Amino acid sequence: MRTGWRLLAAPLAVWFVLTCLGTGVLMWVERGTRDGVVDRYRDRVSLAAGFVTTMVGDLIDRERAQASAFLTGDVVTDEDFTRSVGGFGYPAAVLLDARGRVLRIIPHNAAVVGTAIHERYPHLRTAVLENRPAVSPVVSSAARGIPVVAFAVPFESPSGLRVFSGAVDVTDSPFTSYLGTAITLDRVKTHLYDETGAIVAANHRHPPEVNLFKDEEPHLNAALAASGTGRYREGGEWWHYTSHPISGTPWRLSAAVPEEVLFGNTAGSRAAGRAALLTAAVVGLLVVAAIGRARRNRRELLSSEQRLRKVFDNSRIGMALADLDGRFTRVNPTLCHMLGRSAAELIGRHITDITHPDDVPASQRRLRDCRTGRIDGFDFDKRYLHADGRTVEVALTASLLRDEDDLPQYIATQVIDMTERHSLEQARRRDAAELARHAERLEHANEQMADFIAMLTHDVRQPLATIVSAGEMLLEDWTDMPDDSRRHYLTRMTTAGHRAEQLVGEILTLAQLDAGALSARPVRLDVAHAAREAVTAQGPDPRRNITVTAPDQVTAFADPVHLQLLLGNLLANAVKYGAPPVNITITPDRDRVLIKVSDQGEGVPAAFVPHLFERFTRAETGVATTKPGTGLGLYLVARLAAASGGSVSYRPNEPRGATFLLSLPGTPAATRAADTGSVRPAPLPAG
Repeated sequence: MRTGWRLLAAPLAVWFVLTCLGTGVLMWVERGTRDGVVDRYRDRVSLAAGFVTTMVGDLIDRERAQASAFLTGDVVTDEDFTRSVGGFGYPAAVLLDARGRVLRIIPHNAAVVGTAIHERYPHLRTAVLENRPAVSPVVSSAARGIPVVAFAVPFESPSGLRVFSGAVDVTDSPFTSYLGTAITLDRVKTHLYDETGAIVAANHRHPPEVNLFKDEEPHLNAALAASGTGRYREGGEWWHYTSHPISGTPWRLSAAVPEEVLFGNTAGSRAAGRAALLTAAVVGLLVVAAIGRARRNRRELLSSEQRLRKVFDNSRIGMALADLDGRFTRVNPTLCHMLGRSAAELIGRHITDITHPDDVPASQRRLRDCRTGRIDGFDFDKRYLHADGRTVEVALTASLLRDEDDLPQYIATQVIDMTERHSLEQARRRDAAELARHAERLEHANEQMADFIAMLTHDVRQPLATIVSAGEMLLEDWTDMPDDSRRHYLTRMTTAGHRAEQLVGEILTLAQLDAGALSARPVRLDVAHAAREAVTAQGPDPRRNITVTAPDQVTAFADPVHLQLLLGNLLANAVKYGAPPVNITITPDRDRVLIKVSDQGEGVPAAFVPHLFERFTRAETGVATTKPGTGLGLYLVARLAAASGGSVSYRPNEPRGATFLLSLPGTPAATRAADTGSVRPAPLPAG
């Protein structure tokens, strides 16, 4: 027996030593694993707290930039304030002056405007009195009465200090969205609460009211009151918790998770290690387990790096890392595509090499401020140069990355291509301007239509009424009426009929001109002969006293029918509104032929001359107010003259009267210089 024990002593001793060694190693590994899990969990919570701090800082910086850009005027309009607040999606916001009085508020509350409210809210008091940004605990919105957290940013304006404060609804804030994904452990409880214990955000939704942390998590609240990190018992299980303050705010971030969940991944290794102690291969199994755990840790680290790399490489916005000198050290494919360059072309290249020359000074100034530590980041709208030479408009956000000693190390940038958005905005403005022009033309067309209808109502009805009344008189008293009376009424009917025929002719000519259906066919013709024909067409009335002065064989190119209409209108105008004698003077002028129609009347009122050739326009003074007319005659003259490559103008006659000068092309080349295809509608007159 003793020999057996002696023989077994060494193996038993080795076994005992190995067992003790294995047990000690196993216990040490288990403790180290738990500590590592706890450290990673705390680091994850710390990163979440840091990210919340960054979100707050970024929001304050953007508020300050927005306020400095749009809210510094002596008078801040509702449109400017609404646009500034809309850029952040705030449900409520307020703009205060240096005395804490409300200048603008959203939603609008007239009862609050002009009153000082900064003493009611600590963050507004800090911003107004201490001139520094402040973040509020959970407060009731001054405009809507809902629980919010607000970010007050003071800024300088020509009118003095102002404070812009935007409020975020605690029930639907970006912090709630972020906490929902920041820590992905099962059953984790993440809370962001203020110094009063009111919950700012959590990884789950809350009712639209103020929720107190002590009411929702009494056990965790008691544990946090004793220590900022540790473990507590709730519901028959142990929970591990940790918390971090949010720098620059009255907030604190806490996270708690059941230890069963936290150490769930290590349970298998503990069981395997303990089982290995019961076998002869305990050392080998421990080594294998250690190797497995080491590999798993390396795999997790590699996986974490791959996830970060995937986020960087697959981001839909351009991302880049640059050293403090401004040279690219890493770029993602989106940025390469945006600039039309490969990663190899960009890495090592200075940022200003691909920056638009006009934006280089501003870029260098911001890089210098980051390098010297004056700022930790900036937002910048700038232009890059694409590889093909075109300009790429971008919105750039840069952040300064520091090393473990808090020294600046890299500059991380996010780049959003704004070229298409700016192009769409410019197109939208062009379309709006074009729509306004069309609306103006349509409105003017409606006004002209109203003038046309008014003309028809008065000027066409008058000769028709004359014909009807004279006809009724003849029908009733024909047998008893003397011949002179019959002739008088027949003359009135004939005159009124000619007047109606003239009106219908002018209206039909106007319609054909506007429809582009009246074609001009210029031919060479004798201008003097055409003028005498137009005089003959006026009738043998001796009161007309019209003379034609012209050299022999003066020819021009014009449509014969149109020319008769032109001359007829000008002569009728001279007889109707002027006084005899009426003179027609024809003179050649290089490649043109000039026809002057002059009378000895009172002439055209000076105020009416700019509107003389517009349609439906008549002078409001002088002899024109005593004569009937449509206001179409001279408009048709101008259009018909242009159709044959001519023009018509007015000048006062000396010593009195009016002179209309009709210019016609004397050669085919002069005719072709104008549009002789068809008469198109001219632009509507502006009067």
